Amino acid sequence: MEIHHKLEKRGGKVLPYTYFIGLAAFWFFGDLIAIQRFSFIALGIMVTLAIQVLWQNKVAGTCLGLFASAVSFVAFLATLSEFNDFEVVTQSAIHLIVVGSVLSLCGLAMGLVLTVTNIRKLSI
Repeated sequence: MEIHHKLEKRGGKVLPYTYFIGLAAFWFFGDLIAIQRFSFIALGIMVTLAIQVLWQNKVAGTCLGLFASAVSFVAFLATLSEFNDFEVVTQSAIHLIVVGSVLSLCGLAMGLVLTVTNIRKLSI
């Protein structure tokens, strides 16, 4: 009950963490179900983000936001690069560019929100 009250009080500050925890959970369960491999990295990311949601450390939040923004930007560039490797634009190529761009640009936006929110907290 106390955790729910803390999360309710924070409101929109939890959305970026929820997005990244969801991506890590997708990665974790995708590996677990599809290839029967336990991904310790995905589990570690989920646990780290969950701890950050509860404690809301300003410095760690800023670092996580910067790191997420950088990784998402590189993922967007990788998606564009992979799309350019297709010789013929097929339905799967279009699917790759749409899904990859949406996921990476949403990650970039969420990382920037984390960064800006935590920098504002640091400056106050």
